[in-house]
Amino acid sequence: MFTGLAPGKTVDSNEAWQRAQALFSAGKPDEAVPILESLASSRPESVVALRGLAAAYAAVGDERAEDTYRRAIALAPRDFALRFESVEFLWAAGRADAADEEMARLLSEAGGTRLRVRYAFELMRQQRFADASRELEQSCRSGRCNAEALEAWGSALLETGRFEDSAARYRDAIALAPDRVSARHNLGRVLLLAGNPASARLELGRAVEAEPRSPEVLLDFGRALEALGQVDQAEAAYRKVIGLAPDLPRSHYALGTLLARRGHQEEARREIALYQRVFEREQKERFQAGARRAELSLGWTELARGEAERAAVQFGRHPDDPEALRGRALALARLGRHAEAVAALEHALSISPVDPRTRYALAREREKAKAP
Repeated sequence: MFTGLAPGKTVDSNEAWQRAQALFSAGKPDEAVPILESLASSRPESVVALRGLAAAYAAVGDERAEDTYRRAIALAPRDFALRFESVEFLWAAGRADAADEEMARLLSEAGGTRLRVRYAFELMRQQRFADASRELEQSCRSGRCNAEALEAWGSALLETGRFEDSAARYRDAIALAPDRVSARHNLGRVLLLAGNPASARLELGRAVEAEPRSPEVLLDFGRALEALGQVDQAEAAYRKVIGLAPDLPRSHYALGTLLARRGHQEEARREIALYQRVFEREQKERFQAGARRAELSLGWTELARGEAERAAVQFGRHPDDPEALRGRALALARLGRHAEAVAALEHALSISPVDPRTRYALAREREKAKAP
């Protein structure tokens, strides 16, 4: 991004740009914002200055980022890198619908394997596996995909139940990068699901050789051994997994069920009880994390709709969460309650003192609180 100003730059502006670059590199985008605001103000037709300011706003969570990106794109609508940067900002801001719309336009205008693959990875993150598989197929059928993209394609196919196609893509990834352990592990997993434990054991054995202390790889290797009737070796693998990762619930379940089948009922009951405790704790943590994401997303949505009062209440459900506190502060600021906004941000800063978004928002709200 920081490659130089538009034609006609002055020595002073170039020095200011370099200061902003240094602050960004030092993890202080909040301190770079005033410099970039001054540059963009003095050079309103400079795409580079606007792009730098938009990126700085995005880094500190300033809601003006989206509008600033729009201004820059209006000046350079064929700057596809700039447009993709704005899409990434929208994804990060939780605006997936708007980002996907712009991404569809970008793909129709610019195309390109790298762009399509990047979109597919984002679709995977959104758990839109069928869509991700379609994008990766369009990209990789030309033979231009790397091992990472081929493995991702295999994973998308696996999530949609296409085991045979998934295994083929994992093999393609391994052919390009034989040392890619994750691809071998995933191939072993899909072969187990497809009812081919002998082939799964071969692939998982190679993965174990490469990463002998990976609990997930060892666990699936044990499952393949058990499916082949090699129960002593499977039990040893499960016990090794538990030694490496005692909080991995599936390992306790696998060992417990194996011990039960071997007639070791007392130890089997202990392992199943451990599995239930670890699993319930993990599920509780996942539920809480999911509820937090949903509630904060709702808060940001209400704020975007102009419903600041409701957003403040929604964010208030998480009084010790830095993101929720920033959201609540923004909602309170829109309601003119700047002193309360300052208090919320001070609390957020006490929890996460190095977060530049909180420092930036707090500095702005303190200025507003001082205003008559």
